[in-house]
Amino acid sequence: MNPAKIEEHLIPVLIGWIVIIAAAWLMGRFCRRIGQPQVLGEIAAGLLLGPSFIGLFAPEFVAFIFPDEIKVSLALIAKIGLLLLLFQVGMEFDFSHLRDKSKVVIASSLMGILAPLGLGLAIAPWLHQTFAPTVPQFGFTLFISIAFAISALPVMGRILLEMRLERTALGATAISAAAIDDAVGWVLLGIATAVIKQGDNFSWLPFLGQSVLIIVYLLVLAKVVGPLIIKAWRKQCATHQTETFTPGFLVLLLCTLFISSIITNKLGIFAIFGAFALGVVLHAETSLVKAWRERFADFVIVVLVPIFFTNTGLNTRIGSFDTTTAWIGCALVCGVAILGKLGGCTLGARWAGAGWREGLSLGALMNTRGLMGLIAISVGKDLGLLSDPLYTMFVIMCFLTTAVTAPMLRLWLPDDLKQLLPGNG
Repeated sequence: MNPAKIEEHLIPVLIGWIVIIAAAWLMGRFCRRIGQPQVLGEIAAGLLLGPSFIGLFAPEFVAFIFPDEIKVSLALIAKIGLLLLLFQVGMEFDFSHLRDKSKVVIASSLMGILAPLGLGLAIAPWLHQTFAPTVPQFGFTLFISIAFAISALPVMGRILLEMRLERTALGATAISAAAIDDAVGWVLLGIATAVIKQGDNFSWLPFLGQSVLIIVYLLVLAKVVGPLIIKAWRKQCATHQTETFTPGFLVLLLCTLFISSIITNKLGIFAIFGAFALGVVLHAETSLVKAWRERFADFVIVVLVPIFFTNTGLNTRIGSFDTTTAWIGCALVCGVAILGKLGGCTLGARWAGAGWREGLSLGALMNTRGLMGLIAISVGKDLGLLSDPLYTMFVIMCFLTTAVTAPMLRLWLPDDLKQLLPGNG
């Protein structure tokens, strides 16, 4: 490619990136002042910069800041940011609590899938008839039900980190249950996509093989790759008498991270799960976790991740709600999403022996849709299953379920955990 053309493309990318970083930081600080997680401000910034808000009054400004030719470049940067964020989320959590919480994890994750699926199946026929009558009903119903069942692993991780709950039993339980729900949700989404695309030619056999390969890879990661990385870390720390990254170790770590992401992508689940799984197998090496946090955490969270939320906002058009029926549909989608996830996970945790406050807190965390929900609905839009009004309904649902998480946690957290919240200690 011509260097002059690259330079010409670089300038609008940098301008858009500057606006995203500044808007996300300002909205994040505003949300933290009102008791909301910073990530909610980043999502709000993306919506504000899109056609639903600023685009209504100054569409020329939005088109100038975010011309179509830079959107692919920004999306690529955002994807790299998500890989690094999920790696960090996996490393930050203390899973030693799970020996005593395995029943709660399994029960809450199971109910967190079944209850939203059931409610999704119940309302999908009305949504189909009202907003997407020309779309194949079976594929639409399948996708809608799965979209309700997915949690937001990275956004939940951000919320737990910001509320200082990442190394508590509740934090480890929630992130483990969400990881199970997300893994199951993405496999179901993959099956649904194949069913929709292949029609009568669909076969279950490839998916059974896919599941076996995923399990084998995770075992290799835990038993071989993780221990080798930790051994290399300890060796470089002893050799250089320092617990910071050397260039050689950083090359090893990042290459392993990207290879893990490529492998999970080729196995049929999102690349971010490869990054998360590698982080999990390294989480017990606290000096490595600390070194990553000090060197990369702020850069990833402030500079890279907000781009994804902005891209989502640019595709959201609240102005497409031009009837009372559309607003009723939006309220129904949001209500069913909260009832299914919050109610299902809470009941599952209670049946497994958790107290009401612990169960409600777990349900509030699992109810967060944020990032993964946004990714899932973008798949539905790409498949032609979601009209603009339906797409906007689900974006609002993802925003709302993220917005109510912090207030519900502050209300329901057990007293000993409330002491950990910022401003309480």
